[in-house]
Amino acid sequence: MVSFTTLIMWRILDSYKGFEHLTQLVDVGGGLGVALSLITSRYPHIKGINYDLPHVIKQTPQYSGVEHVGGDMVSNIPSGDAIFMKNILHDWMDEQCIKLLKICYTAIPDNGKVIVVEVLVLDEPISSPAEKIT
Repeated sequence: MVSFTTLIMWRILDSYKGFEHLTQLVDVGGGLGVALSLITSRYPHIKGINYDLPHVIKQTPQYSGVEHVGGDMVSNIPSGDAIFMKNILHDWMDEQCIKLLKICYTAIPDNGKVIVVEVLVLDEPISSPAEKIT
């Protein structure tokens, strides 16, 4: 998953400029913290909080600008200017997604945002390998 995350995050960081004005970003279900480490290396003014289950956080390497916090996203989420979730919501039923998004809403300020990254499944297959990663 680290290689997939790295590939996806490079693409996101090259095209999405929504991280520029953030000061604190919480990566919910951030695993080993790879995505957040790539974000904070591009935007070193951001304080990153990698939030995942305690047994996952125990295995995370240290990254500059990233604090690892253990907890349970279905009960609470640390506060930040924005919440980042990559490949999280697709595993949950609609009711659980709504509950999680409401928890996210309480963790951000009025002008905060939730950034969701998910894979889309197309109705028709793409034939060109180059098209698959654009």
